Amino acid sequence: MKSAGYGSPVEWHQDWAFYPHTNDDVLATGIYLDDCDMDNGPLLVVPGSHRGPTYDHHADGRFCGALNPANCDIDLGKAVPLMGPAGSMTIHHARLVHGSALNTSNRQRRLLLHEYTAADAWPLMGVANFDDFNDRMVLGEPSVEPRIVAAPVRMPLPAADHQGSIYENQRAAGQRFFETFAETADAR
Repeated sequence: MKSAGYGSPVEWHQDWAFYPHTNDDVLATGIYLDDCDMDNGPLLVVPGSHRGPTYDHHADGRFCGALNPANCDIDLGKAVPLMGPAGSMTIHHARLVHGSALNTSNRQRRLLLHEYTAADAWPLMGVANFDDFNDRMVLGEPSVEPRIVAAPVRMPLPAADHQGSIYENQRAAGQRFFETFAETADAR
C-alpha cells in the first residue's frame, strides 16, 4: 500500500533474493486496486533483467532486501513503469529487477500481490510444514522430488537487523536510490 502524498518507495530489488528456490519458475502477480499513474508510485521494471545475475541485496554484511545500483552493471534508465486503471494486472519473474518511487499524488495506490511457483520449485530456505506447503498448491501434483536447475542464488542471510516487511528490511540499505531520485527531480 502507498498512502496518498506519502507512500514509501520500495528500493530496487529482485524478489528472488528474498526466497530463492530449486528452480526459477517463480513469478509474482499484482492487481492494482486503485488507478496507478506516474504520480502515485507505479511498479518500475527493468525489462530483460531476469535473465541476468542475482545482485547482492546486502548492506554491511547483512541482508537488506535492496540492491545498491552503484555496485550493479544494470541500466536503470531502461526501467519502464507499469501503470493502469484499477483492476489492471502485472506479472513479473522473481529475478526481474524492480522497485517503485514515493507516492507524491493525493491518491492512494494499493496493489494486491501474489507469488506463484512451479509445483516442483522448492524454497531453498526449507519447508516448515509439508501439509501447508501442499495445501497452497493452485495447480499441479505434490511431489517430494524438487526439480533442480542452475540459477544464480544469493541466500538472504544473515537476516536483516530489522527483519520483517520489505520496508523494514530496506531500512538498512546504504544507497537510497528513490530518495536521491526525488531530490534530483525536485531540483529540476
